[in-house]
Amino acid sequence: MKLDFRFSQAATSALLLVLAAPVSLAADAPQSGASIDAGAIYLRVCSACHGEKGDANSLAQGALAKRPRNFTAPEARLRLNREYMIAIVRDGRPHTPMTGRASRLSQQEIEAVVDYIRARFMSAAPDSAPAARGS
Repeated sequence: MKLDFRFSQAATSALLLVLAAPVSLAADAPQSGASIDAGAIYLRVCSACHGEKGDANSLAQGALAKRPRNFTAPEARLRLNREYMIAIVRDGRPHTPMTGRASRLSQQEIEAVVDYIRARFMSAAPDSAPAARGS
């Protein structure tokens, strides 16, 4: 029974983080000339599913139909190039919990958070890697 309670509590926490994200994003829209804090965007928008360390160990992992991408895995370094990641963040991925963020993040914010993910969690990722079809 304890496991069920913890799972329920974790799922509820993850859901609250996701629901709170759009409200806090509006307040952080970059002003003209303001720099973008990609780390803060990642923590606010992405970490609920992908984890604070980019390893997919998050509160939401058990509540999602498909496990989130682990950015620290060697497979991610091989399969994800920058342009593909930008498209996924912007447009989402059909048949997965990954929804597009174009309505909540500017193109500059999307590019900044992708660059943050690549630098922080995928530092060995080549930009010339072919885009994956099933990931």
